[in-house]
Formats: sequence, structure tokens, C-alpha cells
Amino acid sequence: MNPRSRPRAVRVTVWRTGGPNTCRGGHTRRRSSLVRTRRVLVGGVGALVAVGLVTGYVAADARGMVPGPFTTDAPWPEAEPFPTPTISTPLPAAAVLPSLDDSAPVPTAAGLADAVAALRARPEVGTPPGLIVVDAASGDVLADADAHAARLPASTTKVLTAAAAVSTLDLEATLPTTARLDGDTLYLVGGGDMALAAGAGDPSAVLGRAGLGDLADRTVAALQAAGTTSVALRFDDTLFDRTPRAQGWSEIDLSGGFVAPIQAMGIMLGVVDGQVRRDSTPSDTAAETFAQALRDRGIEVGEGPSRSFVPDGATEVARVESAPLVDLLDLAMADSSNTLTEVFGRLVALDAGLPATFEGAASGVLNAVANLGIDVTGTSLADTSGLSSLNRISPRLLADVLVKAATDPQLRPLVVALPVAGLEGTLAGRSLDDGLVRAKTGTLPSVVSLAGYTPTADGRLLVFAVIADGVPTAGSYAARLEIDAWVRSLTACGCS
Repeated sequence: MNPRSRPRAVRVTVWRTGGPNTCRGGHTRRRSSLVRTRRVLVGGVGALVAVGLVTGYVAADARGMVPGPFTTDAPWPEAEPFPTPTISTPLPAAAVLPSLDDSAPVPTAAGLADAVAALRARPEVGTPPGLIVVDAASGDVLADADAHAARLPASTTKVLTAAAAVSTLDLEATLPTTARLDGDTLYLVGGGDMALAAGAGDPSAVLGRAGLGDLADRTVAALQAAGTTSVALRFDDTLFDRTPRAQGWSEIDLSGGFVAPIQAMGIMLGVVDGQVRRDSTPSDTAAETFAQALRDRGIEVGEGPSRSFVPDGATEVARVESAPLVDLLDLAMADSSNTLTEVFGRLVALDAGLPATFEGAASGVLNAVANLGIDVTGTSLADTSGLSSLNRISPRLLADVLVKAATDPQLRPLVVALPVAGLEGTLAGRSLDDGLVRAKTGTLPSVVSLAGYTPTADGRLLVFAVIADGVPTAGSYAARLEIDAWVRSLTACGCS
């Protein structure tokens, strides 16, 4: 199987009072062998968390803690057949885990106070972090420690970008890459897909769903049908501004491979085999790859590829389409892909009629969040991925977005895009309760942040957000362990 493919998963049905609510099947992550749902269409906080509990049951099953079909153990050798088969009595099916109940006991401020104070006093987190705990169902604040102060958020910035994307974009839409012909000049036109495959696309993949080799096949077929054997090649990537770095990015963000320059097309997010640094000119590389594919198929490319606007009268002769935006968003959030998230920022900007620049993307994201009825006062963004050292977001704002997502069906894809502890993406190796916590991570030099959801031991769903932006130098791992321990205390909490 292609390591970047995400095959369809089984359907999951969550039963609650009043009848069944069905969650539409999703995909397995490319770095996880376990199933997760892609989107949740059920209503209510209880049904939302039930999906997390089902995922937690899978994790427990895989570890042999409860009955079920999954396992992480080595396979047994094939048994010899019985000489006389008999019919055995089947074991009873495992009980369905219950949904969380909105009437479950709510933790009290006093019950949470000791754990909050203990975390803020730990030397591993440096300057006392800002944090907040909110009851997801009611929106009541249960713990607040400097939560209104805007801090350096790192990749928890992506929570805002995802909320903006989910609330403004058609998540079933795809990003086209097209070939257009004007006389004897062929134009390769980028539509925002930086996840192109260099050769054939993979219809089961998220990265590499659309392939430049496939586009070349279709283009050559159209050219040959018209009797054309030679073209000049141009490429138009003007959908996005080509400024390579946002304000507040350092050179190591590019040279260290943390992000590629954001352009209107690129191959596999700019990743170059055998190199740490990503492609510095993704659109140019895509055009050169397309030109060579045309030559390999018998078309003479006399000039180019060179950068140029496509004329209004150019005729489309071929196209390929990316994976749906919902799948790209899932991947961006699970893997904390800076490149993909910056693409989403530009798409949000374009949808709002703003320029597809770093500044336009930041404005578009903040405006979209404000349009959800959420107060963004005091927030500043220089990018939409969280790499910039100039971003400032409060834990309260992160919590407000997550509470809104837990209670507004329109934003439910944001909830499901968050990685699940112990199973996938940036939460796969964290010291959290497997299958129960969904959250977005954030890490920069001197910053560790985490924002997401956890159920309590009493069955109450909590929203939490914590930003530690004064972590001692080279101490991010120790700070992460302390924050994880605090979140575990929320998961284990009776606290009422």
C-alpha cells in the first residue's frame, strides 16, 4: 500500500437516547495502522466524544486490554487443522461504550485548582504558562490562569486556521492543476495543489492524488488529436504570492525543512529525496517536471518553461484534481504540516477577496474566526501555521474556538481533524490517555502548547488550552511531559 494512502475505514454507529446517529467512514492516517473517522455528522457533545471512546476502545483492544479484533502482538503461527471440526459457542459481543452524558457531574474550580497550581509552579515549564479549562457543554470556565493574555502559540495557531477553513470553504472541493493551450503555447496553471505527484497520481492517496504524469498523458492526447507535436511551455502560478518567508520566520524554518515556500503548485509539499531543505522553487520544479514528461511522450518543448500569465482565451486541454480539502485538512492537522496549513490560509484569503499573501491569509483567518462570534481582540498573526515568532494568541481564544466547534455542527470537521492521543500524527507518542484526548500540539524554541478535548472520569467533556512560552532553553521535552501529566489529571478527574 502506498504509505501516503488513506483507505476508507469502517462505518461507526454511535447509539444514543433518541436513536442511532451515524458517523461517516473516514481514512486511516498514513502513519497509523488504526482506524479513525474522517468526519462526524452526529449532533451533540456526547456523540462527539463517543467517537473518541470508540477509538480508545480500539487502542485498548490493540494492546490486549479488552476483547476485539485488533492487536499489536506478533502473529501466532498457523495452527494445524482439527481432525473433526465442531461448532463452538461464540463469545458474547463486547459491550458498546456509552456516549458521554451532558448531565454528568461538572468538575469544580476547587477540584481543578491544585493541578493547575502544580503545573504553573513546575520549573520545567519555565515562566508560569497561561491555561484554561472549560466545560464543553455549557461553556462555563472551570479554571483560568492568565488565560486572556496573548502568548506565542506555536502550532496551536492551526486551530484558528482550521476553524476559518471549515467555516468558509467547501471541504468537498478539490484543487485543480490544468494545462491550457493558446495557439502553439501551452500553459501549466497552478490551482494551489502543492501535493502533486511527479509521475502518476494515486487515487487512494492524499499526498500525490493528482499526478503531473497523468496531466502529461491527457495533454499529449489532446495535442495529438489536434495534430500538434511542438509547443512552447509557460507556467502560471500567480494564484499565490511567491514571497518565500513570513514575518517572524527564521532562515532555519526553510533550511531545516520545516516548511516550503508557499506557491500555487508543487510536488509532494516540496519534499526533496535525500535533502533536509525543501524545494525553494516548487512551482518552477513542477513546470520543469511537466516539461520533461511531455518530452518523454514525444512532444517537443521548444521554449520554456518560463513564468507567465495565462491569456484569458487559452483553452483548457487537460486537468488533474487534488484530494478533497477535507482530507488535506485532516492531514495538515494530524501531521502539523506547516506547508499545507499555509495553503489553507491563502485559500481562506482568496475566498474572502483578499490577496493570497501571508498578510492576506492572516487577516482572512482572523476575520473568519470573528465571524463565528468569537472575540479575537488582542490576537495578532503573521502567518497561519504557527511558525512565526510574531504570532500572539490567548489560551482563552483557543478554548473559545474549540467550544464552538464542539457545539456547532458546521465546525465538526475541525474536531475530527485533531489527532487522537496514542494513535496518530503529533499525538502518537505523547504521554496522554490513548484514544481519549484529541488535541493540537505546538512546539517552538521556548514554547510548548496544547489545546483540545478530554473526557473526565465522570464522563464530562472538557476543553483545555495551555501555552507555555517561557520554557527553558532545550527544555521542551520536559515541559511537554509536565503538560501531558496535567492533561492526564483532567482525564482522570472526578473533581466534582
